[in-house]
Amino acid sequence: MKRVINTLIFIIVMAVGAMAKGGDKMPQYDIMGAGSGNEGMLLVKVFVYAKKSVADEELKRAAVHGVVFRGCTGNNSGANQPAMASPTVETDNSAFCEAFFAPNGECQNYASIISDSYERIKTGKGYKYGAIIQVNKTALRKDLEKAGIVRSLSSGF
Repeated sequence: MKRVINTLIFIIVMAVGAMAKGGDKMPQYDIMGAGSGNEGMLLVKVFVYAKKSVADEELKRAAVHGVVFRGCTGNNSGANQPAMASPTVETDNSAFCEAFFAPNGECQNYASIISDSYERIKTGKGYKYGAIIQVNKTALRKDLEKAGIVRSLSSGF
């Protein structure tokens, strides 16, 4: 009987741990350009898919992740912003990326939400919450180059 109780406790602890870690997972999101910003800044519109409301931190996290690994298309000038790094870099440097893109990780320092740009759109499975976010592309690239995540722009020549 004691063995069964210990096994059940172990399973419950593992399940709770897995659920807690699930909050660190990058949310499903869409990203697109949202116009031109100040020098070194990039304006993007991000939509995060969720069943309940989304915190500002999640929107900023998705914006920085998108700028680094996806790039964005379709801003007002028609210009494309290429990704800073390939998606394989994220898996190759998983320890750094997990810490950097944690819900309250360092990625929050590179993004700010433009006030009065929030949106909520009903979808079939919940909502998509969006906002226009300003990403400090220059500082982000510089710090990721120092960390060895992104190659320097001058290294290819």
